Amino acid sequence: MKCKNCGSENLICAHYCENCGHPFTEEQRDEAYDRTFFGRLDGIKKLKSYMTLEFITSNPIFRAVFLVLLVFIGILTGTNRGSEMRPLESESYTVGYNKETDEFYLFTDLDEVDVSLYLPGKPQGIRVSADRGDANIYTEEYSTDEVPVLIKDPSVVYTVYGIYEKGEDSITVLLYDSSVREGLEP
Repeated sequence: MKCKNCGSENLICAHYCENCGHPFTEEQRDEAYDRTFFGRLDGIKKLKSYMTLEFITSNPIFRAVFLVLLVFIGILTGTNRGSEMRPLESESYTVGYNKETDEFYLFTDLDEVDVSLYLPGKPQGIRVSADRGDANIYTEEYSTDEVPVLIKDPSVVYTVYGIYEKGEDSITVLLYDSSVREGLEP
């Protein structure tokens, strides 16, 4: 670094001129450093951090906020299975749905199946009503940790109710043999 007072060369980190004792300011030292190879390299690194937004993304506060946001989105998308009651897929059966009649079809080769249900919110129980024509064959209540068992009979229409504090939600379920699947689904 060159002294502006006497013109002699000094170390870049010098606070005073070695020859005349003139004090160097912080700005003068920074300017001298910026003209060196290392100063120019630091300038390129700083420019790169602005171009890649590293100066923002390396900030610990930004990282913490971003992590909390990712966890929140993960919780929302991981736990939200929808707002409609429905039977869940199973190895025992396949699920079909007819939008026109609003009916779920379970296709199975078994005589009876345990039907896993998705019940949105906080249900207090499950009720299954089995009807043949206009006559009720049976109605059975289940707790939310129990799995309803339905018997395969194409003449029986099951109405499955999710029982909530402020009412009920229901779906219609019919069980068929796996071989008739293509003839029933629209």
